[in-house]
Amino acid sequence: MSTKSRLLRLLSENAGKYISGEQIGETLGVSRAAVNKACAALRKEGYDIMSRTNLGYMLTDCGSLLTEDEIASYLNVPCTLDVRDETGSTNDLAKEQPASSVPKVFIANRQTAGRGRLGRRFESPAGTGLYMTFSFIPDFDISRSLFVTMASAVGTCRAIEKAAGVHAVIKWVNDLFYNGKKVCGILTEAQSDFETGTINKLVTGIGVNCFPGSFPPEIKDIAGSLSSETGSFSRSRLAAEIINETLPLITSPDIRDFMDEYRERCFILGRTIKIHPQYSESGIPAEALSVDDTGGLAVRYLEGEKAGMEDVLHTGEISISL
Repeated sequence: MSTKSRLLRLLSENAGKYISGEQIGETLGVSRAAVNKACAALRKEGYDIMSRTNLGYMLTDCGSLLTEDEIASYLNVPCTLDVRDETGSTNDLAKEQPASSVPKVFIANRQTAGRGRLGRRFESPAGTGLYMTFSFIPDFDISRSLFVTMASAVGTCRAIEKAAGVHAVIKWVNDLFYNGKKVCGILTEAQSDFETGTINKLVTGIGVNCFPGSFPPEIKDIAGSLSSETGSFSRSRLAAEIINETLPLITSPDIRDFMDEYRERCFILGRTIKIHPQYSESGIPAEALSVDDTGGLAVRYLEGEKAGMEDVLHTGEISISL
């Protein structure tokens, strides 16, 4: 573990209290210069750390911390936790670990190589987001993988309402929106046996923008956050509520547990969208009609050679005008 990560853990364990630089150096086994460097790096990542002569350092922004103990204190479903300050990708981390019938949950404060659908980069800055992945051996076959993403969307919406007090809605199939901005993406991956159609391991990643942060120019008009005030709710509680709400849904074979709610939260129904076949840049205008029991999006084409025809989408991508 890096000096920065160990310093963050030490400060979070003593949140609201000053710790002298000398004591930190002795505890971590590093020089005062190394302590100063690590503290500067944490501040750059968004952590609110105060320093005073003769007193030392104090972490003041406790509400946005992610700690295993606090997450565990809110849990009411069985799972194992792996909470880290930083990792490349929680999905990749989950895929590297042995499979288990007891769900494992990997959580990070920051990802250096976060990924969305089609290998797109998922911005994962420290202190402002929540990045987590479920990993388990399911007792259903690969045909139900789409439902796992949909169930995760519903469970995450429920958790957001409990922990952050806001109502999130769903853009088919895997994006969550709040106030007209994307605040969450979900990516489900499976390690499967194609001969038998069984899944050896299911990996579902959820990335949530909790607090204001800097987004790259290409997504700054699309991405938003659950709150405009950093630390206004506990990321640890949000992580736990996502686990509490989502795990029972994604491990259940009964889609009736979430499909009606998915449809209610799917805000694109009845609206004009653009369909992007093969994930192309140009889109075909269509009306989003409904989500059927297979998880497919029923649409009616408005232009082109299929104008007036209806279809059900199970793959591809859609876009909307907000």
